[in-house]
Amino acid sequence: MTRCVSGVVVAGALAMTLGVAARQASEPKSVTASVTVTTSDSRRNIAVLSKGEPPFLFCIDLATPLPQKITYTGMARVVYRPLPPVDIPAGVKVEGPEDVTSALAVLPSGGKGWLFLAKNETTVLPAGDAAAAGATTVPAIVVRRVDWVSADGGPRRGMDIEPCFVSGG
Repeated sequence: MTRCVSGVVVAGALAMTLGVAARQASEPKSVTASVTVTTSDSRRNIAVLSKGEPPFLFCIDLATPLPQKITYTGMARVVYRPLPPVDIPAGVKVEGPEDVTSALAVLPSGGKGWLFLAKNETTVLPAGDAAAAGATTVPAIVVRRVDWVSADGGPRRGMDIEPCFVSGG
């Protein structure tokens, strides 16, 4: 009985490890949009909000306060890595934000950008990316995508930046 239980535990741990590895293997997505990047008063949280299409809102909790606030509005390429959904049974509708890794780049057209990167995360930027060459790496704790659309359709939710300024990590 003990051997059977330990075999189940080992199989479960292996499945979890492989599941996490598979989730990490997603290819980065890149979108270009008019964005606003805003820092909280404490300089420990950042909101990256799309001002048009495609709509999105990312919240970033920083490892340490920034020496100065980041304030940017304009066109930028935003690069992130979505995590694939965990196996979902047929017929089940999922509501909520897209899970993402804790790595996000904001690369303004015609200027230096930022790479928000948590410990042990890999960059979302391809090797040799000219726009990424001047990006400042900012240590992050977690990157969260908080906008979403109901599984039944309807308006996009989670587009208010205030929740970004309450630490999630």
